[in-house]
Amino acid sequence: MKVYIEIFAIGNELCYGRVYDTNSFWIADQATQLGARVQRITCVPDMVEDICMALEDALSRKPHIIILTGGLGPTSDDLTIEALSRLMGVEIETHEEILRAVAEREDVPEDYPPLVKMTRSLKEATCFPNPVGWAPVTLIDKGETTIVALPGPPEEMRACFQEYLAKRISEKTHYRSVSKQILVRMYESQISLITDRIMKSMSGIYLKPLVGEYLEEKGLPVDIVAFAEDEKGCRVRMKEAIDMLRKLVAQKSGDLKLLS
Repeated sequence: MKVYIEIFAIGNELCYGRVYDTNSFWIADQATQLGARVQRITCVPDMVEDICMALEDALSRKPHIIILTGGLGPTSDDLTIEALSRLMGVEIETHEEILRAVAEREDVPEDYPPLVKMTRSLKEATCFPNPVGWAPVTLIDKGETTIVALPGPPEEMRACFQEYLAKRISEKTHYRSVSKQILVRMYESQISLITDRIMKSMSGIYLKPLVGEYLEEKGLPVDIVAFAEDEKGCRVRMKEAIDMLRKLVAQKSGDLKLLS
């Protein structure tokens, strides 16, 4: 089963170019390894209207999962829960059990305002505790799509993804992928003819020359991603793709070096 995912990074700092969106890069890599297909990655400012409009657009495409990161903090511009409340037409509620657990773990009063705000979720949603931070994970279904709100700090986001999302995605896809990178001493216009030929002749293989990382003294990096039902199948397919690539590159008087 092909599982399609869209990723949203929420934050003015991302849209202003002040902070790199490392969360989306990491999630896309993890989801791809688990056999899912990431359709879009979108940065959205901290505005309820903009978040709702972006999510409504995504929902029209009916992805299996929408993952949001950020906007779950204690400040006035953390508005992800407000946006989800408006989008879903459900009320916001504080998750009392998670509030008490975090207050005890962090040794803060249960009525501490930042904690109260950060432990909010939605009625009718599933709420999971954050293994390393305060803001919990919220999951709620909208039609055929599951929307997942993860905290923005990378350490928290990664812990929550691994704890609550990785297995869920894996069980849906029954699929995996592995990736490698090779160097070729060819120009993009030359190697693209070869990579296109391989992708047309081999299912489950994706190749992409990374022209922006070309170095004359080293060559042109080419990413290879192989998809199959399990890791063993991925590695078999990867070897076949590399063998074919090596043969076709040699025929064009180029050379190839495996990086990873």
